[in-house]
Amino acid sequence: MKLKSLSHRFRAWIAQPGGVGITVGVVMMSILIFLGILVKLFSTRSDAFVGEPFAPPSFKYPFGLDQLGRDMVVRVFSAVGVDLSIAFLGVSIPLIIGTIVGILLSLARNRYFLSLIGSIIDGINAFPLLIIAIAALTFLGPGLRSVVIILSVTNWARYARISRTKAIVVSQQNYIEAARTLGYPKWRIVIKHIAPNVSSETIAYALSDFILVITVVAGLSFLGLGARPPIAEWGSMIADGRIFIGQAWWLVIFPGLALCWAAVSLSFIVEGLSRRDRGI
Repeated sequence: MKLKSLSHRFRAWIAQPGGVGITVGVVMMSILIFLGILVKLFSTRSDAFVGEPFAPPSFKYPFGLDQLGRDMVVRVFSAVGVDLSIAFLGVSIPLIIGTIVGILLSLARNRYFLSLIGSIIDGINAFPLLIIAIAALTFLGPGLRSVVIILSVTNWARYARISRTKAIVVSQQNYIEAARTLGYPKWRIVIKHIAPNVSSETIAYALSDFILVITVVAGLSFLGLGARPPIAEWGSMIADGRIFIGQAWWLVIFPGLALCWAAVSLSFIVEGLSRRDRGI
């Protein structure tokens, strides 16, 4: 009975708008995370020498060995935790900061203050995220910690704009006016009514932003500004392998495929959620 019930619920989920895309994306991402955990638990260190450098893919080493004789399977899937965790921090911290700032701005009444903060937000949003990150890294220095700090300091502005716009719209709804008429304190209205509606909007954007942040993290590492050796990270692995691509294509292809897999799985999830919201 339980199996029939689960099967019925699964079919109902798939039948809903966007159900197939969300399911495919979650399965793809789950496979990637599972393999990352599996490699971490049962393999050698990602920087361990295991054989002849530039050994091609084989039954023993499916992804081949790199220029230092390290197992590419171990390195590619060890990078899952690094890239996804840095991208998660680079999205979640700006999400929280930007959502709070946007809600507070929607409540502010001082036009000079609003003009100042609005100019700062517009100034930050006017530049591509990668350009700002590269410029800021010249001051902080390369490294994954610097990448997280820069993403937190700059990317919040996008969430603040979305949050403020949504908060203004929500605050004009009839049920908010009714709550004010009933004498509810402002903090209760914000926490109970405005914040949940605003956060649902910013979280939806965060899922799509996750794809951008993953590519930014990999791009910075590719330029030598992110992960430092011997940390296994997709961008730095592609950068190291591009020199030898003529004689060892696997050094670039497999990290690139892993990066594409992560991005495509997130794209399926975002598209599925978007279709569900639109009801198509």
